[in-house]
Amino acid sequence: MVQTDENPFDGRDEIFAAKQPLKKDSFDPETIFHRDEEIDLYVNALQDVVVGHEPNNVFVYGPTGVGKTAVTKWVRDMLLEKADEQNVDLDILGPVNCRNYKSSYRLVSRLVNEFRSPDNQLPKSGYSTDTVFEFLYEEIEDVGGNVLIILDEIDNIPPDARNDFLYDLPRAEASENAAIDEACIGLIGISNDLKFVDSLEPKVKSTLGEREIKFGPYDANELRDILGYYADLSFRDGVLSDDVIPLAAAFTAQERGDVRQGLKILEKAGEYARMDGKSSVTEDHTRRATETIETDEILDSFDNDLTRQQALAYIATTLAIIEPEHEARTKRIYTLYSSITEAVGSDPRSERKLYEYLDQLSMQGFVRSEDHNQGRRGGRRFIYEVTDDPIDIINAVVKSDYQEALPNNVWNILEHYKEDEATSFEAPNPDDETQQQIWHFT
Repeated sequence: MVQTDENPFDGRDEIFAAKQPLKKDSFDPETIFHRDEEIDLYVNALQDVVVGHEPNNVFVYGPTGVGKTAVTKWVRDMLLEKADEQNVDLDILGPVNCRNYKSSYRLVSRLVNEFRSPDNQLPKSGYSTDTVFEFLYEEIEDVGGNVLIILDEIDNIPPDARNDFLYDLPRAEASENAAIDEACIGLIGISNDLKFVDSLEPKVKSTLGEREIKFGPYDANELRDILGYYADLSFRDGVLSDDVIPLAAAFTAQERGDVRQGLKILEKAGEYARMDGKSSVTEDHTRRATETIETDEILDSFDNDLTRQQALAYIATTLAIIEPEHEARTKRIYTLYSSITEAVGSDPRSERKLYEYLDQLSMQGFVRSEDHNQGRRGGRRFIYEVTDDPIDIINAVVKSDYQEALPNNVWNILEHYKEDEATSFEAPNPDDETQQQIWHFT
C-alpha cells in the first residue's frame, strides 16, 4: 500500500550541486584541458580570416567524447572576439548537428532557417534541392563578408547527400558564374569517422582542399584532470571520496578514452549514493555505475544514433551471434531480421537493403565483419560480430522501444550462450532447416 501522508521527494539534493556540467553535450566548459596542440592547428587554419584572407575549410576527426565539439566552440568564440577587435566582417553558423538530416534538402533547409527570422522559415518540403541551395546562397550573399558554417557529426549525412553538399557549397563562390559574389565561405566539419574523407568522391576532395585536425583518445591522467574539473562543478563539496575520480578515469581510459562515458559514470555513481541515502559517493557506487554504463550507452544509441531499420538489423545480428551452433552469416541475419521486423509490426526490406544497413552499422562501429574465402567453388562469405557484449545489447533492447523484437525464449538461449562462450564448435550446415528453427517468436 502506498503511504499518502508523507511526500517521498526530498527538498534538497545532498549529492549534486548542479547536474548540468555532467551533460557534456549541453554544457560548454570555460577551460579546455590537454588539447593545446589541436588548438594550435585550429588557430593556424583560421588565422587567415582575421588578417584579411579568405577562410579555409577545416575537418576535425576523432572518436566520440574527445573534445572535438568543445574545442571547436571555444575556437569559434575566440575567433569571433578577435574578428570584432580587428573589424573583420565575420559570421559563424553552428555547430549544426547533422544527425537528424538525412538528405541535402533537409540539411540545407536547416541552414537557410538559421539565417532567417522565425516567421520566414522554409517548410520541410515543397521545393527542389536546387532551389533550397539557391535560397542558402542568397542568405549568405546578403550577410556578406566571411561566413563560416560548422557542421557537427557530418559523417551522419548519407554518402550521396554529403557528396552533393560538400561539392556544391564550396563551389558557390569559386566558378565564373558563381552564385555568391560578395561573401567568402568556409566550412568546418566535425566527424566521428576517422575515414570520413576516404568516403568522399575525388572531385569533392579536390574542391574542399581541407585542413585536417585529428583528436585522439584521452589517457587516464588526462581524464583525471577533466573529470575532476566537471566534478568540482557538479558535486557538493566533500561528497566524492578520493578514489572515485581515479577509478572513473581508469575505467574510461581502458574503454575508449571518452569523456562522455566518464561523466555518465560519475552521474550514475552519484545517483546510486543518493538512492542509498548516503552523504558521500564511494568506490562501491562507482563500480556499480561502471557495471551498467555499457547497457546505458547502447540504449542511448537506439534512441539517438540508429534508424529503425538499422536498429532491427543490429538486433538481428546480435541474435544470430548468440544462438547455438550458428554463425552470424548474412543470410541467417536476414532471416532473423525478417522475423523481428514482422514481430514489431513493420515490413522487412529486401536482402540487398540489409547489406546496406550492415555496412552502415560497420561504418558507425557497431558491427564488424570477417571475409571468409572458401575457394573457387565455395565463393566468399561474411561472418559478423558485434563490437559490444551481446548480453549488454539484449539488456538494452529490453529497456528500449524495440523490446517486442526479442523472441520469447531469448533468455534461455542467452544462458546457453554464456555457458558456451568459451567453447569452440564446428559450424553446422546452414541449409539444414531443423537447426535453423531455434527462435520462438510470438
